[in-house]
Amino acid sequence: MLNPISCRLLAIDEGRQRLSLVDTATDTFHWTLDLSPYPLARDLQRLDEERVLVGYDRGFFELDIASGRVLTACARWTDVTAVRRLADGRTLVTGWNLDGMGGVNVLTLDRDGHPAAGARRAGDYVRLMRPTSDDTYLLCTNDHILETAPDLTELRRFAAPGFEHAWKAERLADGSTLVSAGYGAFMVACDRAGNVLHRFGDAAELPAEVDPFFYASFDRLANGHLLVANWQGHGPDNGHKGRQLLEFDAGRRLVGTWSAPQRISSLQGILVV
Repeated sequence: MLNPISCRLLAIDEGRQRLSLVDTATDTFHWTLDLSPYPLARDLQRLDEERVLVGYDRGFFELDIASGRVLTACARWTDVTAVRRLADGRTLVTGWNLDGMGGVNVLTLDRDGHPAAGARRAGDYVRLMRPTSDDTYLLCTNDHILETAPDLTELRRFAAPGFEHAWKAERLADGSTLVSAGYGAFMVACDRAGNVLHRFGDAAELPAEVDPFFYASFDRLANGHLLVANWQGHGPDNGHKGRQLLEFDAGRRLVGTWSAPQRISSLQGILVV
């Protein structure tokens, strides 16, 4: 039996270009921010108890979690796909052709937001990037994941059959890597060599009403459960399709779902707060 999901999270509705603070237990939307000034927001990172970093097509902005108020914004580029703030205050900006010379770029800004370094490699597609504790980068490059050095030199690549627009790869504390497969609509955990340890969330394993379409961002709850955004397509009228948020337990069995079809069209980015 599936349970309702109970959490407080930031939710990017790509279909309607909105960002909301939601309590799924009560279906309460505490606030909703129109993202039209910040198009194609994809990335979310908790900075502290009060602030979150949001990456969007032209750069990034910092947001007050309680109120939804934009505190600061940086708009310098086009085709930014991921932004991460490091512990030392530097900011990594990932995207395509950010330096005007083509390819996939990761730019480093110093604590004051000034350019400090840049790296480029051949390629025309990248989505979310995550640094690892090994001082490497995990880049989602469509049908495979690249692990690179900070200069974007390839160290290894890994994939699973069905990756298409793979969205996010994150290195876990045990050394494994968790990946959302995009249009493949499944999740995988891989070992350090890229071998698939566990695959879960496939349509054949789930009730028909879940309707997996595109697994985008994911986040973990304090109890070890995993939340996955089940994006359902571009545009404002997808809320009735499938279930928008999925919860998998520690054994990676589906135990809960949630949707807000009247308020959200296509859930893409999530961050538990």
